[in-house]
Amino acid sequence: MTDFTPKYSIILPTYNEKENLPICIWLIEKYLKEVSYEVIIVDDASPDGTQDVARLLQKEYGENKILLKPRAGKLGLGTAYSHGLSFARGDFIILMDADLSHHPKFIPEMIALQQKYKVRNSNGFSVIFW
Repeated sequence: MTDFTPKYSIILPTYNEKENLPICIWLIEKYLKEVSYEVIIVDDASPDGTQDVARLLQKEYGENKILLKPRAGKLGLGTAYSHGLSFARGDFIILMDADLSHHPKFIPEMIALQQKYKVRNSNGFSVIFW
């Protein structure tokens, strides 16, 4: 893995999201092509093969851009975000759901608002979320 410091870290908790995960990552890439970002996939031991799909996505997009940080069991959404935050390298954090209830097409608008209103990070990062 080469040195890479993204501006934005996207925390993406998953549980049984093997169908949605490739679509979600593709959409993130589509809408954030010009943005420095990483996606931290926090999987709660999905039995459907979500982690296998995440590993394939790492190969396709790069291990610097797609990080897989699995957990031993289904531990919940809130703690998944906390777990992901512990690995985030970006100055700003975006919290999402892999089920596409938070559509990636809105991220550029959120970033534009963050820049317009000069939201700055404090204590190491700022969280941008729906």
